[in-house]
Amino acid sequence: MTAGVAPPDYLRFVQDVLRAAGAAPEDAAAVAQGLLWADLRGREGQGLERLPNLARRLGRGLIRSPAAMAWSEAGTAARVLDAADGFGHVAGSAAMEQAVALAASHGVGLVLVRRSVHFGAASYYCAQAVEAGCLAIATTNAYRKVAAFGGRRPVLGTNPLAFGCPTGTGEPLLVDVSTSALAGSGVRGRQGSGKLPPGSALDAEGRPTDDPAAVEAGCLLPAAGPKGYGLALMVEVLSAVLSGAAVGGDVGSVFHTWDRPVGAGHAFLAVSIPRFMPLEVFLARVDALVAWVKAPPPLDPERPVRFPGEGRGRLAERRRRDGILLDETCRRAADSAAAEWGVARIRG
Repeated sequence: MTAGVAPPDYLRFVQDVLRAAGAAPEDAAAVAQGLLWADLRGREGQGLERLPNLARRLGRGLIRSPAAMAWSEAGTAARVLDAADGFGHVAGSAAMEQAVALAASHGVGLVLVRRSVHFGAASYYCAQAVEAGCLAIATTNAYRKVAAFGGRRPVLGTNPLAFGCPTGTGEPLLVDVSTSALAGSGVRGRQGSGKLPPGSALDAEGRPTDDPAAVEAGCLLPAAGPKGYGLALMVEVLSAVLSGAAVGGDVGSVFHTWDRPVGAGHAFLAVSIPRFMPLEVFLARVDALVAWVKAPPPLDPERPVRFPGEGRGRLAERRRRDGILLDETCRRAADSAAAEWGVARIRG
């Protein structure tokens, strides 16, 4: 059996690459933790395969490290963080930490971020808040890939929305969804080897397509038609319009925009559970809800009903123990980054 990559080796490799590209040590460590969290949970599109792009953007000055991030107050329980074109993982972790601190003092905390870049899996930040005894929401806007409902040209990003809360199992309930019918990483993962689900994309002529290669010149469609479109607009307003970040077509692409920073915006909301009820009471109520949801027999006896995040949490436990088996895409990304920045290849 092939040995997987041990988490300490994973972290060391990512930090070596980013530091070779010019990252401050603390920034490299923060990004490495975010990528590892995603790969432990099978979120490969938000993990190691992002590394070559992040390092290259850093090397070209499109990501700054350390960035001169600056805070401003927007109310008793609200703050705005100007990320100054720094790493999204760094800005995101700082913002959620501040949201949690505000929630501890005031019950709720809201932090908006502008001038940022791709921040990985939105649920990563909700998990951080859950560890501090909070409910949390995290959102971000992104480069335009998705048509409006009834449209045929990309005008909005995949604009993910995540929610997290603790459960009595110790594994958080984590909802993390793209507001498009398919996430951008889902399209990349099917390049050359699969078809897109029906009703998820249009080609350059505005015709339905199941060809991943056709989406580059075409667009994705919103999830559930007007519902996904409405949620995408909500995320855009909260993450970008209100924060002062780039909006709509002004948001850069981490893959294709090489003449300016991305300029993305994020939003982080934390709610302190103990300010509303004792944590043990909340956990009992959530567990009762989960038990109620799981009680009916599943459609497939081999696939029991789980709460969102439960399956990925179990996968993370196995991968912490056995290591992370890199798929072909991740292995290519890792080897490319190692060669470009002159560091030793990742082991495993």
